[in-house]
Amino acid sequence: MLNVSNALFQLLVIPILIHYATPVKLGVYFIALSYGVLASILVNFGTSQTAVVELRRANIEAEKIKIGVETLATRFYPLLAAILITVSIAAVTDKGIYYLAVLPMLFAELINPQFHLIAQYKINRYSILNIGIRALVLGLIYSCRQNEQLILIALLSAGLGMLLLNLLFFKKAFYTTRFFETWPNIKRIWALTKTHALIVGNGITVHLQQSLFLFALPAFASPIFLSAYGLIDKLISSCRMMVNAYSAAVMPKAAGEHLQGDAQWRILKKQQNTILAFACVAAGLILYFFPAFILSILLLGKSNVDTAFMMEATRLLQLIAMVPLLIALNVLNVAELILDRKFKAYFGAGLIVLLIAALFILFLYWGLPNYTLGYYPMIIEGACLIIYFLIIQSNRSNA
Repeated sequence: MLNVSNALFQLLVIPILIHYATPVKLGVYFIALSYGVLASILVNFGTSQTAVVELRRANIEAEKIKIGVETLATRFYPLLAAILITVSIAAVTDKGIYYLAVLPMLFAELINPQFHLIAQYKINRYSILNIGIRALVLGLIYSCRQNEQLILIALLSAGLGMLLLNLLFFKKAFYTTRFFETWPNIKRIWALTKTHALIVGNGITVHLQQSLFLFALPAFASPIFLSAYGLIDKLISSCRMMVNAYSAAVMPKAAGEHLQGDAQWRILKKQQNTILAFACVAAGLILYFFPAFILSILLLGKSNVDTAFMMEATRLLQLIAMVPLLIALNVLNVAELILDRKFKAYFGAGLIVLLIAALFILFLYWGLPNYTLGYYPMIIEGACLIIYFLIIQSNRSNA
């Protein structure tokens, strides 16, 4: 429920901006939002993935307090770096105000309590409040649709909404009663940083796989294709968000099964992969056979959309029909590497896929036909599935 509402919010904001913002400002929105996501990955520093597992393994309250405070400490110093980078970028560009507008998003990520709520199976209240705040923010954006600063309002209000929500759960997640006495020393922070650097490195490489392609597209694609692909890209990211949400929900149980032995973990993994596969096959069939219906939903039923854009977006929707399934089949491979604490392998997999993305772009420069552009998401997600599968098999054979 939590991540479905986040994905729907993302998808509902885009058509409002498409219809009421200028193309130039819309481009600024996508760039600033992409930067905000990248900076948030840096601030989170892989803690959302590791802290859930550590909390499920903790047996006493003192251990849980330590994990909560160390999670905040691990995020604090990357936040300072992200603020410095953001202010520097804002100072050297004429669109700097839009980069500053993502700062609330970064502060919200610093105090993101989801790792604690998921690990304790206490996410319901947070999810319900999230839906309410997302709805209010969406209503604000829509009510300001004629405002010249619509893009700024969209970026700023989304970040402030999440900051407010996370503040409500700060005490619960970070155990403020013993906050200062539990804060780790420099030696411990350095050890945590080295452990999490590989995880955040993977997150950044995954984000760069798509960013590099988007930056390279103008050299090969028409503006129509670029606009259509931007919309499809957000649909894919929403799908990934929901699949990752399911994985995060399974993670506490997975940690327990994994501790009981490899056989227990494999049974759970097979069971969850089957559920995800059925759901994503159904989604893929809808994308392939009913693309016009999906587009009418994404564009809020607007009829004054360019025909060429609709044709290109329809073609792309059919091309990505298999992508949700590929994402779903790989998500528990990622979980297994984290549960096994194979962080070097996790980071290495991200680097290999980033290399494949760079090679695809190079092949385009060297003469690869432009009709292959639409196959990029399927190529990348297929490569991810194969690479992670091979790494998992290698780890099992060496165990």
